[in-house]
Amino acid sequence: MRNNIRGLVFHIFIIIILFLLNILIGLSDTLSGFLYGNIIFKIILALIPVLLYFNFSKAMNKRVSRKLDFLAGNLIILISLILFVPVFLVHGLSMFKMNVAESLWKFPLDLFLMPGLFSFQLLGLGYNMATLALSAVIPGFIYGISIRRSRRKIHRRNKMMEIKHRR
Repeated sequence: MRNNIRGLVFHIFIIIILFLLNILIGLSDTLSGFLYGNIIFKIILALIPVLLYFNFSKAMNKRVSRKLDFLAGNLIILISLILFVPVFLVHGLSMFKMNVAESLWKFPLDLFLMPGLFSFQLLGLGYNMATLALSAVIPGFIYGISIRRSRRKIHRRNKMMEIKHRR
């Protein structure tokens, strides 16, 4: 459960970081046009949330069961579902025809899923059910990969220390 709470806190930090980054980029029309007009910079900007999730998850607990590694983003999925239901009840499928954060009902969902939606918008993928679902699921998947990778590094380091001590 601790990793779920940490994952949620990290997710909120990433939302704040990306929000501030977007504000900074938006201050200059030249910079905005340069970064958002070039496919290479769009890909780099789209990868920033992935790198942030990956690096923040290194601070997660590695002492829990390996089976729980990919469940570190469950609270993000749960909150996304809770925020999705009222929007869907009010707007139905027409919510996907609206721009991001166009409705007050949609704003909390779009803000909460901003890291994923930001990346998908940059890559030219539309706002639809798939991008919403992926925006909710991908953080937990990235957390799981990072935790597994960190756990392997720890295991390798412990093995090396064990071999050194045997000599």
